[in-house]
This record gives sequence, C-alpha cells and structure tokens, in this order.
Amino acid sequence: MDNLNKQKDCNFNERDELKNIKSIIFDFDGTLHNTIKIYYPAFASGVEILREHGFAKDFDLNEKNVSKFLGEKPNFAYELIAKGSGKSLKEEVMKHVGKKMDENIKNGIGELYDDSIKVLDILSKNYDLYILSNCRESYLDLALKVYGIKKYFNKCFAAETFGFISKDEIIKKERHNIKEEIIFVGDRYHDMEAARKNKLISIFCTYGFGSMDEGKKANYKINSIGEILNIL
Repeated sequence: MDNLNKQKDCNFNERDELKNIKSIIFDFDGTLHNTIKIYYPAFASGVEILREHGFAKDFDLNEKNVSKFLGEKPNFAYELIAKGSGKSLKEEVMKHVGKKMDENIKNGIGELYDDSIKVLDILSKNYDLYILSNCRESYLDLALKVYGIKKYFNKCFAAETFGFISKDEIIKKERHNIKEEIIFVGDRYHDMEAARKNKLISIFCTYGFGSMDEGKKANYKINSIGEILNIL
C-alpha cells in the first residue's frame, strides 16, 4: 500500500507540474514527421553510390536498419557504414541524400503522423511551440512550408544553425528566449538527454525511430502523437 501511495503522489506531483507549462519543444523527425517515407529511398540511392566506390557492401539495406539513423546528425550514418572512405565521398553522398529527401518532400512522398496537425492546432492555442531538430536548415524550412505547419511555431531550430552541437547545448543557448516551464517531446535518446540535462519534463514517442530503452527515463510515454492531448 505504501508503494502504491508513493506512486500516486509521484503522479500527482508530475501532473501538478504540468499546470505551469508554458512552452513545448518538439523534435521533428520521428515525432511529428514519419520521415522514413522520404529518407529510405533517398538513403538507398546514397548506399548505391558508396557501393560503387567499394564501401557499405556489408550493410544490410532495409527500413529497420536505415531508421536507426533518423534523428542523428547527417554524417552519423556514413561514419558507420563507409569507414575508410574519404571526406569528399561522404560529403558527396550526404548532399545527394539530402537533395533526394528534399525532392521526395516536394513530390508528396512524405507525410506527417496522423493527428500531428490537429495536435499542433490545439496546443498552439495554449502553449508556445518550438521545433528542435538535428537537421539542415533548408530541409526543415522546406518541410514546414510543404506541410503548412510553420504557423504553429514560435521558432524552429535546426542543428545546422548551431554547427550541429548537441540538443542540450542548443536549449541552453536559447532557453532565455523560451517561456518557462518547458516540456521536451521526442523519440531518440538525445531528446531525452536534452530534457534531463536541462531539467525539463520529457515525453517519449514510442512510435518513432528510437528503441524503448532510449525512452526508459522519460516522464511520460505516448504511443501516438495524439496521446499528448491526454497528458496536457
């Protein structure tokens, strides 16, 4: 009974803290955006280039393996699957994949998760909303324009703007411009670390591209973006 009461007290205290929330920071890929739709075909074409140069031959190209790279910095995948290749080749492939991703968005291949727009519309009426993504500026600007969701956000941060430093460092730099208290919503370990290191409440998106282990220390977990409305 004591343990049950402690759990109830903990839940109550967390719920009580939510009353003071003024701002919500969203990750983009894997949180609002089902990025694998545009990323897998783009990445697959990049792997073809690497294989033509003798690299990535042992990489098992499938959606599960490719999805692990989503939410990471752009060079992360190529450092793993193209070890030993020159910097110029990696940069060539990164640019190629980025260009293909942009083309896929423009061609209507990409999609937001179900209820993403509904959630943003509802939450924007009561909270300041932000995006913080480990991505290129041009990619984020294009996606926001194509999906028509830029209007919901007070500001959108692409890691490229900050030289691809970690998300927790970006929050530290920009926190003075964001109303307290703040919640961070994301699907990868670095989202949860950004929240932890800045002492923010965290919501882990189990439907995204991170493993369940990455979200084990989150304050809340949601199985769809729509479930955030049950928390806030």
